[in-house]
Amino acid sequence: MQTIVEVNSVEKSYGQTQVIHDCSFEIQEGEIYGLFGINGAGKTTLMKMILGLQQIDHGSIYVFGQEVSRSRAYLSNVGSVIETPVFYEHFSASELLAMHLCYMKKKANIAEVLQLVGLEDVKQKPIAKYSLGMKQRLGLARAIIHRPKLLLLDEPLNGLDPIAITEMRALMKKLTENGMAILLSSHIIEEIKHTADRAGILSGGYIKQEFSVAEKVSEYGEKFENYVIDNMRRT
Repeated sequence: MQTIVEVNSVEKSYGQTQVIHDCSFEIQEGEIYGLFGINGAGKTTLMKMILGLQQIDHGSIYVFGQEVSRSRAYLSNVGSVIETPVFYEHFSASELLAMHLCYMKKKANIAEVLQLVGLEDVKQKPIAKYSLGMKQRLGLARAIIHRPKLLLLDEPLNGLDPIAITEMRALMKKLTENGMAILLSSHIIEEIKHTADRAGILSGGYIKQEFSVAEKVSEYGEKFENYVIDNMRRT
C-alpha cells in the first residue's frame, strides 16, 4: 500500500508558544486517518502545514513523495476543507464549481458531483441562501471536484443534521474505494469512531497514541470514549 503523507518529527511555534512538538504519522492510500484532539491541540495547524499554508519550523512533511517545503506540484492532487468554507455567495453552486475547475485547469461532471453531496436540487440557487450544512456540502464538492488523491477535512460534519452526517460518512467511505486517502480532524469522538480506519490522538503537540479504530472499539467497547479522552488529557 502506498504511503500518501509522511509527517516526520514536525515542530511549529507561534512566538513563544509551541503548538506542534516532534509530531510524526503516516497516511496510507485508500484509508481514512482520524486526527483526534481538543480545540487548540494543533489539528488545523498540521493540516495547513501539509498544504504548505504554514511554514514548518523543524522536521519534514512529504506528500506523494514530494517534500512540501520544496514543491507545490503535489497540490493539484489534493483537496481540502479547512475551517469554515468561504465562497462568492452571489454565485450558484454550479457557477462556483465551474470557476474552480477553470483555475485548476481540470474538467469534471459538475452535476454528478453536486448529486453526490446532495445539492443537485439547489445547484442554481445563490449560495447566500444556503444553510450552514449546505455550505459544508458545497465545500466538500469543491474539494473533490478535481478527483484528488488526498482529501483533508477539518471538522467536516459541523452544522449537519443527523441524516446528513450519516450520508457524509458513507460518502467518505465511498471516496476511499478508489484509493483516495482522507485526513479527518475532529474533537468529536463519535465522528472518528464511525468513520476512520486508523486514528492518532494529538495531545501536547505530538501523536500520543495511534491505533486501528476497529481494534480499539472491539477492545474497549462502551469505554472507547473514555480511552480516547484519557489519552487526550495526558501530559
